[in-house]
Amino acid sequence: MEAAEQTIVRRTRLRIGLFVGLTIGALLLLAGGISYAVLVRGQNAQIQRELAWGTAHGTIAGPPACSWIFEYEGATVHTGANPPPPGFPLHDALATVAATGATEITTVTRDGTTYHVRTEARGDGVVQAVFDARFQLSDRRHLLLAFSLAAVVGLLAAVLTGMVVGRRAVAPLAEALTRQRRFVADASHELRTPIARCTPGPS
Repeated sequence: MEAAEQTIVRRTRLRIGLFVGLTIGALLLLAGGISYAVLVRGQNAQIQRELAWGTAHGTIAGPPACSWIFEYEGATVHTGANPPPPGFPLHDALATVAATGATEITTVTRDGTTYHVRTEARGDGVVQAVFDARFQLSDRRHLLLAFSLAAVVGLLAAVLTGMVVGRRAVAPLAEALTRQRRFVADASHELRTPIARCTPGPS
């Protein structure tokens, strides 16, 4: 095979391999992104359910796991025996809900974690539930790490697969180029041979 034909075959094989590899890699990333989004949405929904239950039924003596309950009556805030994280309760949220009666939901990020806070009126007072999402964040980080490793391995495997597919896909092209070159060579030979035979010799 001539150099020009080899270059065409190599480029075609490379393009097919890269296309297949990138396509598979994109599908892996899409699947990972969807899985991560589903996990985050499910966790957030569960956290909000925990907070809603805590403000509706929780007590300062027995809050749900990873939670703190604060009861606000007038200017007094009652807390449980379990000491809350620094900065809690959120006194501004307690005062706002006490004045307006509207439920307030917020998040606070500090000390390497995220706290989800729900403050709402209950009875004659205000209840604030705080949920520490450090375990959910840890699950997300582990999932991202697993997805990253899987994506790297999957991308390498996809590129190798693409190269194999490209080699097989280009094989007919290489064979066709070889047959074409052979046909041209044979045709040229056949065209030259009769001329050489019919040329009269010197008298």
